[in-house]
Amino acid sequence: MSISETRNTNRLAGVPAGGFRTILADPPWPAQGGEHHYRTMNLDRIQALPVGSLAASDSHLWLWTTNALLPRAYETAAAWGFTVRSPLTWVKFRLGVSGRYQLRNATEQLLFCTRGNAPLNSRSQPTWFNAPVAEHSRKPAEQFAIIERVSSGPYLELFARRRPESNRRWAVWGDEVESDIRIPGYSVPRYSQWVIPITEAPADGKASATIIDPARSHDFQGEQS
Repeated sequence: MSISETRNTNRLAGVPAGGFRTILADPPWPAQGGEHHYRTMNLDRIQALPVGSLAASDSHLWLWTTNALLPRAYETAAAWGFTVRSPLTWVKFRLGVSGRYQLRNATEQLLFCTRGNAPLNSRSQPTWFNAPVAEHSRKPAEQFAIIERVSSGPYLELFARRRPESNRRWAVWGDEVESDIRIPGYSVPRYSQWVIPITEAPADGKASATIIDPARSHDFQGEQS
């Protein structure tokens, strides 16, 4: 059964009715030095992730990328069904390393993308922000305040490494957290109490679909701004 068929039958486990209106993603891009810190993923695998099946028809995507991978990040947003609208540049408080053909990195990019009719809740956010650097690959907590000011819930963070530093409810999915959704073909080690798998035989009897317990389907509807 395909992703779209699964969603049409019921929906992907943990995904609220109508999909997430805001998705934050920090993919484990290959060949960026992350191999020593976490499991990376090749570009084809990242771009095949069914983000379009997770997102609402009118929704926002916030996609992290390094400067070196900006062209690939634009391609990834398009593969997921989104259009890049603005880069949000994280200006760091310390200089990174340079390369043979690169200037010393002191920035990282969070691409703001949309699909459908999804205007901004606030138009005051500039295209940069300052925040200190923590351990390798950890993104600043300031991102959540920015995203929640601009974009409406329900919210989902993909490739999360910890629970969001936010007072609002976020669903998460990733290798290092108890994931709140199930994505067919992309297994993770642990799932949270919010995902209640139910095996239901489809009409053709050829496969099974995993759905969320309807009694809990409200848990990640999120907050509307």
